[in-house]
Amino acid sequence: MIRILRGHFYCFLAIFLLITSDSVLSDSKTDQPEPRHILGWVESIRLEPWGLKMLARIDTGANTSSMSARDIHQFKKGNKDWVRFILDFGTEKGKPTRTVEIERPLLRSHKIKQHSGISQERLIIAMDVCLANEIHKVEFNLIDRRALNYPILLGRRALAGIALVDSSRTHLSKADCGHVKKKKKKHDQSDELAIPE
Repeated sequence: MIRILRGHFYCFLAIFLLITSDSVLSDSKTDQPEPRHILGWVESIRLEPWGLKMLARIDTGANTSSMSARDIHQFKKGNKDWVRFILDFGTEKGKPTRTVEIERPLLRSHKIKQHSGISQERLIIAMDVCLANEIHKVEFNLIDRRALNYPILLGRRALAGIALVDSSRTHLSKADCGHVKKKKKKHDQSDELAIPE
């Protein structure tokens, strides 16, 4: 009888410990928002506030995000460090590449380890990006990506809590964020789009 009671006691104790340890573990998890979107490995984005539309590579293998930049110059604006650079990007296949000059406050510089294993010092800026019809602040390191297919690479930090990635698909989301493309009037071919694409 004592053996039976002892067996029941140990069984009850094991169940109790499992229940309490599960509740302790669930309390210790960090509260991260559930991803709301599924993205493909290439998506359209817009750089805000200008609404500049371009393609971005979605790369869960990269921790940080990068933006194509050439002719990078640091300068002072007031007593703060800023950076000016040229961004070259295509909008669609067959259309010419566009070039814009961008000025942003410099957040910091950071050593980025490349695939070759060599570390490279890069400047870091923050920009608002329209991704999946939502505006998100993303930190970018600046690097010349003109030899690559996409001017923007979005890494894990930019995607955390926002989206999951389906690596077999592309263009699963829109990047409108309130930008409306005006239709050209048939009788007036001189009308231009109000928002650059």
